[in-house]
Amino acid sequence: MENNKSRVLIVDDMRINRIVLASILATHGITSDQAESGIECIDLCKANDYDLVLLDHRMPELDGVDTLVRLKEMFKERGKDVPIICHTTEEGRSNVNLYKAAGFADVLIKPVDPRELYEAIMMYLGDEEHSSDTEEDTSYDSGLSDAEIVSGERSGDYEIDVKKEIEKLPVWLKIIPQLDLGVGVTNCGDYEDYLDALYIFYSSVDEKADELGFFLEYEDWTMYALRVHSLKSMARLVGAKKLGKTAAMLEAAAREENYSLIKRETGDFLKAYREFKNSLSPIENEEIFANKAKESEQISPVISKENNPFHRPSILYIQSGEGIVKKGIVNNLTEAKFNVITIPDEPDRIITGRNEADIVIYNPGSNDASNISITMNLLGEICQDDSKILCLTGELTDINKAMASNGSHRVSRTYPRPVDIGTFVNDMVFYTELETDFHRKKTIFVVDDDPAYLSVIHHWLSSLYNVQCFNSGSEMLSGLSTVTPDLLLLDLEMPKMDGFDLMKIIRTDYTDPRIPIILLTGNSNKDIVFHVLEYKPDGYLLKTSPKENILDVIRRFFAESMFKLAHEGKAVNDENT
Repeated sequence: MENNKSRVLIVDDMRINRIVLASILATHGITSDQAESGIECIDLCKANDYDLVLLDHRMPELDGVDTLVRLKEMFKERGKDVPIICHTTEEGRSNVNLYKAAGFADVLIKPVDPRELYEAIMMYLGDEEHSSDTEEDTSYDSGLSDAEIVSGERSGDYEIDVKKEIEKLPVWLKIIPQLDLGVGVTNCGDYEDYLDALYIFYSSVDEKADELGFFLEYEDWTMYALRVHSLKSMARLVGAKKLGKTAAMLEAAAREENYSLIKRETGDFLKAYREFKNSLSPIENEEIFANKAKESEQISPVISKENNPFHRPSILYIQSGEGIVKKGIVNNLTEAKFNVITIPDEPDRIITGRNEADIVIYNPGSNDASNISITMNLLGEICQDDSKILCLTGELTDINKAMASNGSHRVSRTYPRPVDIGTFVNDMVFYTELETDFHRKKTIFVVDDDPAYLSVIHHWLSSLYNVQCFNSGSEMLSGLSTVTPDLLLLDLEMPKMDGFDLMKIIRTDYTDPRIPIILLTGNSNKDIVFHVLEYKPDGYLLKTSPKENILDVIRRFFAESMFKLAHEGKAVNDENT
């Protein structure tokens, strides 16, 4: 784990609670793992370093207090003081002092309020900047000042020098007072992608303003709320904070049926909106930006095998010294047409050879526990970061030493001596197929009634995935009749058939109910989160999340799906043997 990125463990026996907490943390750019029991929590804490643990009090078998005691002992032995926060039901409110006396750093009452969770994060994770959501929202506080945003001080693996990116922007853009360039560049990733998004925003102003005026005139408040909601999301994405704030106010008024406020304020809002477009009009003269926006409509070609470094069935075999196990395994893999690369278990050689193959086999040999621990820790990080499959082989005692080390959580299967070569080779074929599928260019369907947002998200994703965009749920369902995508990104708030209705249809009526679904929404209200989780989405993203956060979430989703399949294949093979 990198020093500048906090990692939180969420422990709860209810899946819905884990997803809600993980979604809240993700909006602040914080990585989290999940455990559904005290035993699993302890195992994960043995294998990983965490900066904070969110621990449910009431769980079967090993409850929160018993788990707390064991964790405290473990952390004490490591010389670490990891804060453990209890999250419990309303009936536990009267026992807050008892929980703290037991050793919990703090107590949160479920359903956890996002603001309370964020305050706890900032209190117990120090001075790091965690928020990835730079919008002004009534449910979440970004936790970053404008100065901090402009400085580029963001959490996560992806960091940019925002000041340098802003310097590359045209001078005319820097003198527009309503535009926060730091927020826009941070959200979009770099100055070029920011200009692309800004051009799309500029091009959609007239259409959106006309629609709002039409729905106001005919008092279609449902459509008014949907359109002002999408306008809010796009305004926040490009850093038009004042417009975004007013749009959020009008959206709230529509949902609260405060129609007199809408009638009073919409005229001035639309005037300011169109004037804002006029201030952006010089972008028409920046030919390169207009061309880039048009390029966003083109789908990139599929990656060929020649350009894909993972197409070869290669295996990286790591062992201390020579041995019969190594020679036998390597010979059999070679006969099965695998390209086997053998290296010693030396950190420098492992780091150098990490890109040579996508399956890693480690034979601890007769190494002492400390050397095995060092190698396993390195392999665990590499295989997690690079989405590689890790297996162990060798003597059972050496494998047990490895499995007691950090990094063991990434092991898909172990093969103690004597190794069943037939099963072993078949497993490697299966893992190769998983890796090949993972590196295949995936197809993603995006459904959103806002053409401007579809243009932005298509531009962001199309260099990495085959992206098909749809303006409505009915269009997307028609698309499913010819193509089954690898992932659906659904806008939650759409007319006629919203994301919730669409997810319900797919989960209950569609022939393939397990098509993965990640919800995209401009609302981070926890009530909405609970509402949609009834049909178990595979993820939940704010539409105003920065580009790199969205790309990272999608990449990690596919990586973890592959890892899960590897473990499921292991379980099936275990049953067969």
